[in-house]
Amino acid sequence: MHERPFLASVTLRAADPSDAALLGEMRAAQQAEIEGDCEPAEVLRYARDCTAFFERELATRPLWIYAWIAAVDDEVNDDVAGVAVLTFAPAMPRLGMIFGPDARIRDVYVVPRYRRRGIARALTRTAIERATLLGVSRLTLGTSNVARSLYKSLGFVERRDEMIYAPDDAAG
Repeated sequence: MHERPFLASVTLRAADPSDAALLGEMRAAQQAEIEGDCEPAEVLRYARDCTAFFERELATRPLWIYAWIAAVDDEVNDDVAGVAVLTFAPAMPRLGMIFGPDARIRDVYVVPRYRRRGIARALTRTAIERATLLGVSRLTLGTSNVARSLYKSLGFVERRDEMIYAPDDAAG
């Protein structure tokens, strides 16, 4: 599959607290797409929870979360094509690594009609640049099978050494 050209009318900009509702809606859309069969009321509640999160956290200093918006502005559209979020956390020193904070790229999401045009790549590169600028020693992300080749082409490698704590699942 080939990528269609990046839309000339797409611009990337840093998000701020006034973008919280947009970021919340996009996160809810992404998660609903991943999960599949979701009740609309549940997705709406989730979007409101995410909006409150982004309002609060994008206004907190020092910032530990950054977000970007890919906006389409042309004669046909005044639309959002996608978003990306980067979160930071303090890190313990690691053997053999330069010490710095940990960061995770989260919620790289492109609206279906704008996919395969380089928007996810541009958003991810922007997040990588910010992480590098801020001295991150470990940058991670989670991915679907669909996006795996994109992230590999940007320098990410697979590590199978992470597990998620879920005691209710283990007991069942």
